[in-house]
Amino acid sequence: MEDGQHVDGSVWFYAPNKGAPIFFAIAYLATGAAHFWQTVHYQSWRLTGLYVFCSSIFVAGFIARAVGAFDYANLTTYIVSICLCYAAPPLYELANYYVLGRILYFVPYYAPIHPGRVLTTFAAISTIIEALNGVGASYMANQSLPQDVQQAGYSLLKAALVMQLAVISIFLILAVLFQIKCRRNGINHVKVNESLVTLYISSAIILVRCIYRTIEFFDIASTNLSSPGVDASKLSPIIRYEWFFYVFEASLMLCNSVLLNIRHPRRWLPKSTKVYLARDGISEITGPGYKDERSLLATLVDPFDIYGMIKGRDETTRFWAETSATSNTKTDV
Repeated sequence: MEDGQHVDGSVWFYAPNKGAPIFFAIAYLATGAAHFWQTVHYQSWRLTGLYVFCSSIFVAGFIARAVGAFDYANLTTYIVSICLCYAAPPLYELANYYVLGRILYFVPYYAPIHPGRVLTTFAAISTIIEALNGVGASYMANQSLPQDVQQAGYSLLKAALVMQLAVISIFLILAVLFQIKCRRNGINHVKVNESLVTLYISSAIILVRCIYRTIEFFDIASTNLSSPGVDASKLSPIIRYEWFFYVFEASLMLCNSVLLNIRHPRRWLPKSTKVYLARDGISEITGPGYKDERSLLATLVDPFDIYGMIKGRDETTRFWAETSATSNTKTDV
């Protein structure tokens, strides 16, 4: 049982639990296998292929943690496990961006942003955040650099973590505004509502995990464990107790993965992005699809196409206003 004290020779601070990482490796393997089957069954590799990849990363991360639990002085297994467990959750978040884009394809006339640009816009912002993380970490970890440069690195890391929280919040706000606009205009379709509920729950889980990691970093960054005479009993409980990791990282992300098994997006979203919901809120129509002839740079700079709205260019992309749809089917509301 953990007592919150540092274990001599352990790179983890404590002696890692030996059974927990084995359990979670098996659990993530099971949910990953289910995701693989669902992806093949629904033919949705582009939409949900990341679920399989994320589960695989967690399996590898917990296998490394299990190895490290039996040899807690091994720095290599520690680094591998930490890197893998840090890498998977942002990919779940990236998958959520893609799912929201597909929802907007389904109701294009109320999309606040081009559906295809949800992924590129948020992914581009995430890339900037990762760059800040990389530069900040290299500056802060390099003790040979001047103190002011190391402090700059610490500031970059703090900015990156705050930006991560902000991006998830903005993403949720975008989804909520879209749903409010749908409701106000009489669109209350089960496929839209159920997909958004899943998205909200998944994003909320990832947000809680991100808050935990932010608090953990600030605690670790403000503590020098290598300093002589450091009192381990006065360190943050997040650093001293392993259960925080298993509750706010391992369990939360496992719940997220199982959630996406049970409420798989393809249960409601159509396979093709050309299929959209008619304005009557009942019929599904196969149209030409949502196109954006602007360059990638233009969409990144102006994802909402404000310039196009001013010039009236957005009128030419409103294919749903045409009457030449190729098919028309009735669905449950």
